[in-house]
Amino acid sequence: MNRDHYRGAAAGWADGAGLVYAPIADLLVARMPISLTGGRVLDVGAGTGVCEAPLNATGVATIVGVDLSHDMLAWNHVGRPTAVVADVMRLPFSAARFDAAVASFVLNHLTDPIGGLTELARVVRSCGAVLATVYANTARSENRDSVDAVARAHGWSPPDWYVGLKANAAPLLGATALMRAAAATAGLVDIQVTEEDVDVRITDPQALVNYRFGQAPFAKWLARLSPTAQLRVRTAAAGAIAGEMKPYRPRVVFLTARTL
Repeated sequence: MNRDHYRGAAAGWADGAGLVYAPIADLLVARMPISLTGGRVLDVGAGTGVCEAPLNATGVATIVGVDLSHDMLAWNHVGRPTAVVADVMRLPFSAARFDAAVASFVLNHLTDPIGGLTELARVVRSCGAVLATVYANTARSENRDSVDAVARAHGWSPPDWYVGLKANAAPLLGATALMRAAAATAGLVDIQVTEEDVDVRITDPQALVNYRFGQAPFAKWLARLSPTAQLRVRTAAAGAIAGEMKPYRPRVVFLTARTL
């Protein structure tokens, strides 16, 4: 994981993809097994900051964000926590620097997720916490697939990096047994893993379109379209699912663990 595939995606992510990732971040932080009052937390894959509000609500003293994408960290940067552009596999911090590390939909980008978990554990103090989420391998949504089909009909094709991620990285932690085994191999203890359908409160077709088109694989394609063409494809995508829209409930694997 050493290329910034999210360059140019920050605005769409914050306003669109965040509709799903923010409520999941709330649920992840709520599972924190230690008190963060006055503590230091590493927000890995911080992106546009979906974990920041729930972390601040815990009374944490310091949040440090890390992301491979400068653009994502720079979005609406005034008032956001200190952030560093870095790779989760090579975090630029000394051992035991933080009380906890939170990795919201980051480890699913790695072909060596055990190495990523080991690195998170390295920078967290003894008896600290490591939390993470990834999408489950069983996650399905016909409505989301219909939105993708409309995008394809209007000239979108999945970027090679995204195809590779879905085939080679995402499946590695996408089940409770896989996540639990990886966490144990990384030396974590008190491991709790669940796989759940999460109600992110998306029931409107346009909201689902905004979420899907707000993700990085669509950013370059949308940027090439005129405002009129963008409106046309968004309207077509919403129309394709209007009569069959089901509440969007992505299936998510949650990890909560402690360091030795």
